[in-house]
Amino acid sequence: MRLLDCIPLGAVLLFAGLSVGEVYSQAPVGYPAAAQDSRPTQTASNDSTQGAPASTVQRFAALQQDAKELRKEQVTAQTTTPQDQQKKQLDLLQKQIETQQKMIDLLTEQMKKQQSAPPPSTAATEKLQMDSAILESRSLQAARRDQDIGQAIDTLNEHADAMERNGPQLPSMLKELFLPSGNNETPLSIYGALSVGYQKIQNATPGGFYFGEFTPDFLLKLNDWILLEAEIGIGSDGSVSAGSFAQADFFVNDWLTIIAGRFVAPIGWYNERLNNPWVNKLPTDAAGTAPLLWLQVLPAMSMLGVQAQGSFYLGCSPLKLEYNAYISNGLNLTPATPGMPTIDELANLENMTDTFSIISNDKAIGGRLGLWWPEKGLEAGFSAMTNGDYVAGGSEDSINLIAVDLNYHKGNWDARAEYGMVWQHAEDFIGENIRRQGFYTQVAYRPYDSINKYLQKLEYVYRYSYVDFRGIDPTTLNLSTYASPIDVPVRRQQNEFGINYWFYPRLAMKLAYQINDEPGFHLHDNQFIAELDWGW
Repeated sequence: MRLLDCIPLGAVLLFAGLSVGEVYSQAPVGYPAAAQDSRPTQTASNDSTQGAPASTVQRFAALQQDAKELRKEQVTAQTTTPQDQQKKQLDLLQKQIETQQKMIDLLTEQMKKQQSAPPPSTAATEKLQMDSAILESRSLQAARRDQDIGQAIDTLNEHADAMERNGPQLPSMLKELFLPSGNNETPLSIYGALSVGYQKIQNATPGGFYFGEFTPDFLLKLNDWILLEAEIGIGSDGSVSAGSFAQADFFVNDWLTIIAGRFVAPIGWYNERLNNPWVNKLPTDAAGTAPLLWLQVLPAMSMLGVQAQGSFYLGCSPLKLEYNAYISNGLNLTPATPGMPTIDELANLENMTDTFSIISNDKAIGGRLGLWWPEKGLEAGFSAMTNGDYVAGGSEDSINLIAVDLNYHKGNWDARAEYGMVWQHAEDFIGENIRRQGFYTQVAYRPYDSINKYLQKLEYVYRYSYVDFRGIDPTTLNLSTYASPIDVPVRRQQNEFGINYWFYPRLAMKLAYQINDEPGFHLHDNQFIAELDWGW
């Protein structure tokens, strides 16, 4: 093997480049141009160069031209007398020729490989160019989008900062409501109730329609801690009378409110929470339609005085405690004959509830405690009241009462029960004291989850009541002095069945039938009531 064959290709090329450079340096100035001019002819005559790139063809032609020139110089040198210097020159030329030949062979193989390779697809090239353009366009769009998002975030931050500093952009009259200093505006809300119906009592007056009530309620907010509440009653003849409340509420904190004026007595559950025609499950606006307990046992009344009320959770428990405490003008009776009340005047508790009258310095003091479990819909309460002298004329006779209530409301069911007892001193007038007691239970069911929209609006109600009176002889009573036979204070039990249709949450048509029984003193006072109640 010749030594040249063992030399790496890179070294051969480097050496060849240097050798060619030496030859070019010895050649005349015009030689490269002449060689370059002759390259197209040689390229055209060589089949191996067909389809090769132009730069490769030109390089191949240049190498062939260089090899040809070197062979000419070799022939010229061989014809002369060889000397040592010429011999060295011949050896060098021989090496250059061999190197050039190797480069020619390498370029020939390279051009053959390029000819055998498939030409690049025009469609693929266009697709690559299109993809490149799309990517460039998307990058520009992404850059613009990032810029827009950054500007939008800056705008939102500036807007939030302006809202925090200056408040929301509201009309001037509305913005006053949000001023920390308050304002002179007094927002007024008006609510109320309307009740009309039909009543027929067995063996009593003829049945007919009645006007139950029209009672607008006015709620006037002075500021965040003072609220005025007032109600007026408009009768069927157009007369106007004081409603059940006219009070000023002072919100001291979250768990204490001070009330001054005429307020609904917080006795039991019914009087303060249910004694409204559209709230109660059964008709209540006709005479003798309220639960028996609230006709002649517990007073369904309003009081004139001062009250503190509130509620709060017991620590971290789910139970809430509510409380009421009050001092007020109390129950009072002014007999037709001063100092000598009749049995009917003492027995008729409904005639003692006018707390506008003042007959003595004694006051009514009482309150209520309630315990809620809101998550379960349960509530229980206990009420008590002591009332000083209640008979005008200076007698030392008082009235005391207690009441207990249990309530449940969750889902389709509503149930409640109340019990009450009253001790009434009357021995000075009739020779013995009067004790009143009674209770009622009520359950209502409304299928809110029914698939029929009409059944969803129906409600079924049942109530059982029982009352008993000691110290009152019913045979001595004048029944005509009472609003209805059901209002007569005698031992009685009552079963009442009702069905309601709710047109919407504050408008209902109620139908009910009462079955009353007075053991040993039958009054035959069953009754039918139909009532339309609207809370507006």
